[in-house]
Amino acid sequence: MSKRALVILGGHPPHSRALDRVVTRDPDVVICADSGYDHAIELGMSPDVVVGDLDSIVDPAAPGGRGVEVVLADPDKDHTDTELALAHAISLGAIEVTVAWGGGDRIDHVLGVFAALASPTLSRLERLTLVMADDVVHLIHGGKQLTIDVEVGATVSLLSLSGTATGVSTVGLRWPLVHDDLHDWRARGVSNLAVAAPIVVSVGSGVVAVVVNEEDGR
Repeated sequence: MSKRALVILGGHPPHSRALDRVVTRDPDVVICADSGYDHAIELGMSPDVVVGDLDSIVDPAAPGGRGVEVVLADPDKDHTDTELALAHAISLGAIEVTVAWGGGDRIDHVLGVFAALASPTLSRLERLTLVMADDVVHLIHGGKQLTIDVEVGATVSLLSLSGTATGVSTVGLRWPLVHDDLHDWRARGVSNLAVAAPIVVSVGSGVVAVVVNEEDGR
């Protein structure tokens, strides 16, 4: 059983310095979503699995040649490679998943990644983290509480990814939330500040993204 999974996405390569801050260190399995394989190789990592239709990988035959497991998807699939990679992590029994991504210049891809991370199928995870460029995003599904290690003074933003997130409470932020609601059409939780370390965030229902700006904290 693979309890800690690192998922590397395609698009822009993740920053090498960002991987030093990955929550899921020493992963049990490294899963690459399509051209995430190329990024992993460039970063000196050893992928275990490549998932996707392999339409953007430099050499589609390369993973098999290295003995990497390939989970090939139909190009006419209904799911993104990100969704398929996350589903594969769940199928392996992962309880902690970190997604590494350099971001991208297409807003639809950015929104698609966040949509995938908000999937109810990921609510069983104990920890779900996105390392995106210089930011770390902690995804908290309803019914869960998460302790997050940050630097005092770090900028911390809370955003709902699922309509209205209810029962949101925080400890350690300058402007605390106490069983409050966050709506996906309001930016109330943006640009809070950590006044203590670590911080604690709990969510009653819905999905909340807790964004820690890496220029200020970790």
